[in-house]
Amino acid sequence: MSETWKTAIFWFVFITVSSWLLRRFYFSKGAVPLERLRLAAFIIELVTIGLFFFPWLPKLHGGFSGWQMIVQGNVGVVTLFFLLLGSIALFLTKNLKLLKLGAALHITATVLIFVVMIQALSGTIQLAFRDIAPIIAALFMLINTVVVLLLWHILQKRDKLKIEKD
Repeated sequence: MSETWKTAIFWFVFITVSSWLLRRFYFSKGAVPLERLRLAAFIIELVTIGLFFFPWLPKLHGGFSGWQMIVQGNVGVVTLFFLLLGSIALFLTKNLKLLKLGAALHITATVLIFVVMIQALSGTIQLAFRDIAPIIAALFMLINTVVVLLLWHILQKRDKLKIEKD
């Protein structure tokens, strides 16, 4: 398959999925999308924390997992872990302000994972399949950022409707 076809297929799928998601969540009314987004954010965050069990550094740099880096006292990884834990706890609540705080913690953690990994793996490094847990974690966190921003949007609409009713 040519590169042009691959690009065309990617953009077709991307536009189709984006259109469906926007119609389904961004323009929706009601509590169901809010609950689904809250649950999705919680599950994705939980999976991301689960990736701490896998190696985050190549064997050349010690082959440490996320948990081992926490035990060693790596400030960035410890901070990342607690930001993720905080956002998980807040995604369990139904309080609108706490959900917004959870969203803010998640977005902060998403930025921090890139900072932590750039510091841990400075320079050019060849990664093996066993070393991709932080990359997958970062991808999950970016996906969850979209979920969290949709959640935030629905919360903003709810606040606006609440103000108009008062």
